[in-house]
Amino acid sequence: MLFRSSIRLFKIFGIEVGLNYSWFIIFALITYSLTTSFFPTSLPNAGIAAYIVLGMITSILFFFSVLFHEMSHSLIARKNGIPIEKISLFVFGGVAQMTKEPDTPKAELLMAIAGPLSSFVLGAFFGLIFSIFRFLYPVEFISVPVGYLAYINVILGVFNLIPGFPLDGGRVLRAIIWYSTKSLRKSTRIAASVGEGFGFVLILIGIFSLFRGDWGNGLWLMFIGWFLQQAAAGSYEQVVIRQSLASVKASDMMTRDVVSVSPDIYLDELVHDWFMRYRFGRFPVADENHIYGIVTIHDVKSVPRDEWKAKKLLEIIKPISPDEIVGPDEKASGVLERMSAKDISEFLVVSEKKLVGIITKSDILRTLKLRQALSENFR
Repeated sequence: MLFRSSIRLFKIFGIEVGLNYSWFIIFALITYSLTTSFFPTSLPNAGIAAYIVLGMITSILFFFSVLFHEMSHSLIARKNGIPIEKISLFVFGGVAQMTKEPDTPKAELLMAIAGPLSSFVLGAFFGLIFSIFRFLYPVEFISVPVGYLAYINVILGVFNLIPGFPLDGGRVLRAIIWYSTKSLRKSTRIAASVGEGFGFVLILIGIFSLFRGDWGNGLWLMFIGWFLQQAAAGSYEQVVIRQSLASVKASDMMTRDVVSVSPDIYLDELVHDWFMRYRFGRFPVADENHIYGIVTIHDVKSVPRDEWKAKKLLEIIKPISPDEIVGPDEKASGVLERMSAKDISEFLVVSEKKLVGIITKSDILRTLKLRQALSENFR
C-alpha cells in the first residue's frame, strides 16, 4: 500500500479504524481553508477564535462523514461474505481493506454503490439541519458549517461515482462489465484502464492550472491524478495475482527444511552456532512437540554480553503471535494479502501445533513468476 503506517483509533462493529499519518495533511488543509477563507466570508462579523473552533469542528465532522462512507461499504461487504478487517483514513479519504474480491457482480455492485448513497444520505441530513437553522430558527453559527457539510458530502458522493477504478463508480462499471463478460479479470482491466485515463486527465488539468498561475489546485489535482493512476494499476495487478495463485496452497511453496533452535541452548551458543553460521536475523524456537516463539538478534543484544553463557534462550524468546502463523492449506493469495495488511515478512506454517515450514514474500513471488512463465493460463 502507498500509505501503511497508521494510528489505531477504535473498533466499530468489529472493524478496526486506523488513521494514517498522511490524513493530518488533509485535516490541516481543510481546517486552514475553512478558518482563513470560508468562515470569514460566510460569517464576516465573527472573530478569529470562532473561525478556528468552527474550522476544527467542521473538519472533524467531515472525518466522520468519510468514516460513515467507508463503514457503509464495509457492512454491505460483510453481508455478502467479504471479510473487512480494517478501515484506513488517509490523505485522499478512506479505504476499507478487503481480504478478497467479491464473489459475484451483484455483491460488487451493492458494495460499491453503498458508499455514494451513504454520502448522499448524509448530505440530505445536513441539508435538513441547514434548512432548519437557516429559515425556521436562524442561527448562522450552525447553518453555515452544516451547509458546508451538506455540500461536501454531495460532492464526495458525486466524485466517487466517476466510473474509474478503484473509485466506487469504477467498481460499479466493473460489476456491469463482469456481469456481461463473466470475467473478473477482463472487467478489472477495463475499469482500471478507465481509472488510469481519468487520473491522466486530472494531471493534465493540474498542469493547465499551473500555467494559469493556480499552483495550489494545480499541484493538488496532479497529485490526485497520479494517485488514481497508481491505485488503478495496483488494483488490476492484485486481481492478476489472486487468480494466478488461486489454486496454490501454503504447503506448495513453503520451505520445508526449517532451521529452528532448541529453547534449552544458551545465548552464547545461539550467537556462535546459529546467528554467525546461518546469517539469519531471526529463528523459530521449537522442538518436536511445541513451538515456543521467535528469537531475533535484537533480543540477544538486549542482554548484557557477560550473561550470554549463563542465560538460556527460553528466558528471552518472544511468544509466537497468531498473526505470524498460517496453516498448510491456506491459499497463497490470502497469505500474501495478510503479509501486506500486517506488514509481516514471513510466516511459520504450523500443522497440528507442529512447525512444518516457513514462507517468505520471496517464496510467494517466486511461485507467481514460475506459474506465469509456464502457462498462458496464469498470465
